[in-house]
Amino acid sequence: MNTYGSIYEHHFNPSNPYENRLHYDAGSCDQLQFGFRIILETSITYILLVTTDDSNMTGAFSIFVSGPDNVDLKNMSSQSVIEIPYSSAVRSGYILQLTQNSQTYSRDCRKSNYYYQTIRMNIVESGYYALSSDSGMDTFGDIYKDEFNPMNPSENRLSQDYRSCSSRDFKLIAYLHTGTQYILVVTTSSPNKTGEFSIVASGPNDTILDPY
Repeated sequence: MNTYGSIYEHHFNPSNPYENRLHYDAGSCDQLQFGFRIILETSITYILLVTTDDSNMTGAFSIFVSGPDNVDLKNMSSQSVIEIPYSSAVRSGYILQLTQNSQTYSRDCRKSNYYYQTIRMNIVESGYYALSSDSGMDTFGDIYKDEFNPMNPSENRLSQDYRSCSSRDFKLIAYLHTGTQYILVVTTSSPNKTGEFSIVASGPNDTILDPY
């Protein structure tokens, strides 16, 4: 199969594959395999991401590394980033509601009066976490670090909503750390929309969601 490789510094965010990316290679035309030279420093965590040139491709592959000293490769693929069902991950579920008494803001800085719910996320174990919504309305989700400023919705935004073409609900995947405050903001695709929604969080440990 045609492999594709990327190197990331500190961590890899599947929701934003350009974040922290240092180098990538899609393979030469004759070998169909990736390969690159890069200067790496000690005491820094690097992530090598291996995938394929086409979707739905599977198969075995090998990695060869050469340099001034040994390189310790550790497989850190997590079941928690696999879409529902999260077979071996810890799941937490919550049911919430947007009403006419909910707070409002301008989600896209153009239209106003988007009802939203802020939810503090208590992470007890660092790792990749997947969050998804289920509702009868078209929901949007964003994760913020430290605090959420409704007057500037792009400030402190860590991870943005992404979705499949067939879904009206959001799905987020992000690497979250213990000891850091994260805020999940749930809103809708159009202003003045209200209704009930549920949140499912999946990861290496329980995720405590605290609406406020």
